[in-house]
Amino acid sequence: MKKIYAIHAPPKKNHARRGKTFKNEELLLLVLYFIKINPAHGYGIIKSIENYSMGGYVPSAGVVYPTLTMLEYLGYAETQLIDEIRKKFFITDLGEKHLAKKKSAIDTILEKLKALVAEKNPVRNSEIYYALENLKIIVKIKMRNECINREDIEEIIESILEATHRINEI
Repeated sequence: MKKIYAIHAPPKKNHARRGKTFKNEELLLLVLYFIKINPAHGYGIIKSIENYSMGGYVPSAGVVYPTLTMLEYLGYAETQLIDEIRKKFFITDLGEKHLAKKKSAIDTILEKLKALVAEKNPVRNSEIYYALENLKIIVKIKMRNECINREDIEEIIESILEATHRINEI
């Protein structure tokens, strides 16, 4: 008579799908916002969002690249070929106008990102962190402004150095 052995399968893991973090329109605005701040290729945009959210949200390439294609199709972004294989995305005037119209939606999306940071990677003194992030965003926008004059550049540098000095004395 043959012996019969019971085979115990390991318990199944619960692979319940998480809901989408961002709706399609929100993701479109978020990616466009990051293109405005830092024109980059797809992977660079993914890293920018990951860094801003301190790892709280890392969009997949399968989400970002179709979004970039859609932004280009809508005329909100344009590309420039770099390294003969990668495309660097830049915001267009139409994209700038679209972002301006959707400012409150973008603010809501950025708040959602901040909530993800607080949930997944809490920061001590998050107010300081976000004040610094806002400063970095504004400085990057000013750096890319072609109409900025030398006096404004020197004033920005002086303001940053003064703030650095004052913070160091605290």
